[in-house]
Amino acid sequence: MINEHFLEEPNILDMSKEIFNSVVDKNLKVETRFQLLSKKIQDAETVNFILADGLGFSNLQSTESFLNEYINNSINTTFPSSTNVALTTIAMLTSPIRHGIFGYYMYDKSNYGLINALNWNSENKDLLQAKYFNSQSSVWSIFNENGIYASNFQPRNLINTPLSSFLYEKKSTVPYISQDDLLITFSDSLFLENKFNFIYYPNIDVSAHVYGVNSDEWLTEIKKFEELVKKILELSNKKSYTVISADHGLTNIPKENRFHITYKENINVYGDQRAVYINGSEKNIIKAFSNIPGKLINQTELNFLLPTPDNNFIESLYPDFCFLVEDKNIIYPQHLKTELKGYHGGLSTEEIKIPIIEISNF
Repeated sequence: MINEHFLEEPNILDMSKEIFNSVVDKNLKVETRFQLLSKKIQDAETVNFILADGLGFSNLQSTESFLNEYINNSINTTFPSSTNVALTTIAMLTSPIRHGIFGYYMYDKSNYGLINALNWNSENKDLLQAKYFNSQSSVWSIFNENGIYASNFQPRNLINTPLSSFLYEKKSTVPYISQDDLLITFSDSLFLENKFNFIYYPNIDVSAHVYGVNSDEWLTEIKKFEELVKKILELSNKKSYTVISADHGLTNIPKENRFHITYKENINVYGDQRAVYINGSEKNIIKAFSNIPGKLINQTELNFLLPTPDNNFIESLYPDFCFLVEDKNIIYPQHLKTELKGYHGGLSTEEIKIPIIEISNF
C-alpha cells in the first residue's frame, strides 16, 4: 500500500520550484531536482499557472478534453492529497513537513486540539499566528519584495480567510466572482503585462465531490474549464507560457464502502478521510478501526510519506499513527458527517497523480 519511493519521485513541489525559477532573477532561484517543464518557459514574457482543483491526471484522461493533447507529464501531488496541503506547498515552496500544513484536519497536542486546517475556524485560527508560521515567506512576499509584477486570482469567497491570508499577499490578490468576471478582470492590460499570474479554479473539485467523477455535471464543468483556458490563451499579445495542473484528483466511493466509526476520548482521529491520522495507544486504535478495510501504519512507516519532524513545533502536530483506508473506501470520523460522491486524501493513482499541461503561444 505504501510506495517507499514516493518522496523521491517528481512532485508538485518540484514543478512549483521550476515555475518560480522561470519568474525570478538568478540570485533568487531555488535548487531543483528535475526538469519537468519545457525549456520554453525560460523565454516567456508572461508565465500563467492555472491550478484546477481536482483535475487529476486519471480523471482528465477519462475524458475527451483537448487538454489531454498538451499533457507533458504526470507527477505526484502532496501526501495527503488535500487542497490545503498542496496550496501551502506551492505558496511556501517547501514540503508539508517543513511548512507545517499536512492534513485537512490537524491536531495540536500542545494547545489547540482538533483543527480544521482548511477553514481555520475562530477557535483555532490563532495557531497560524505562531512564530513558526509567521517566520515563513511565501513566493508572493518574494515577488513583492523584489518588484516582480505578479497577481494571484482567487474566488471572492476565499479572500481574507485565515488560510488565504497566510498563503497570499493582499497586495497581489485579485478576487473574482464567476468565470466571466475572471476573464474580464484578467484581460486588463495591467495583468497581461505581469511576469506571473496564478489562477486558482475550484469548480471541478466541487462538482466531483457533489456529483462524482464522470457525472454529467462534472463533465459540464470540464467543458466550462476548457472554454476558460481557450479564452485566456487568446488574450495575450506577449510571449506567454501557460502551465495547468491540479492539487489532486478524486475517486468515487460506493455507498456500501462508507464507514462511520465510533471511538472514545482515549484516541484522537483527524487528518483526511482516506489517510487518517490518529493519536493514542495502538490497542485502542486497532479496536476502533477493526472493521475498516485498510492498513494501520506507525511513525516509522509514515516517514516514507511524511518525514520525521526536526523541531518541537512540528512534532506537536505529528500523528502517532496513520490509517490508510483501502482504495474505494472511506471513513467518517465523529466530526465529519456530510456524505459526498467523490473524495481524495489517499494514495490511489486517481488521487495522487496530477497532470502537467503546457501551452504556449510561441
